[in-house]
Amino acid sequence: MKRNNSTEDYLKCILVLDLRKGYVRAVDIAQELGVTKPSVSVAMKRLKETELIYTDKNGYICLTDKGRELAEKVNRKHSLLTKFLIGIGVNERVASKEACLIEHDIGEETFERLEALYERGFS
Repeated sequence: MKRNNSTEDYLKCILVLDLRKGYVRAVDIAQELGVTKPSVSVAMKRLKETELIYTDKNGYICLTDKGRELAEKVNRKHSLLTKFLIGIGVNERVASKEACLIEHDIGEETFERLEALYERGFS
């Protein structure tokens, strides 16, 4: 599965659900993302094929090390971009939605510069 917005959204969702609930099921992902369970099943099959997730002995969806690394990177981008947008006056709901759009396309150099700016006290 080539890395794309959908892949990153699913991985980020799995990470967030796991942190929130301690486990992840396909139905949880469907509810969180507002997609159908069959759509989740197709995506999970692809994520398994690319070794980004696996299913544990209880049937829960888990991130592999590779999947977790990518999910954490996307989540870090989302979090910082949301904070940054809120910091420039965008309301929280809109900031989160637009951060989701930006996180997939922002280049590493640009993100690193924004991160450094934010860490220097931009807020």
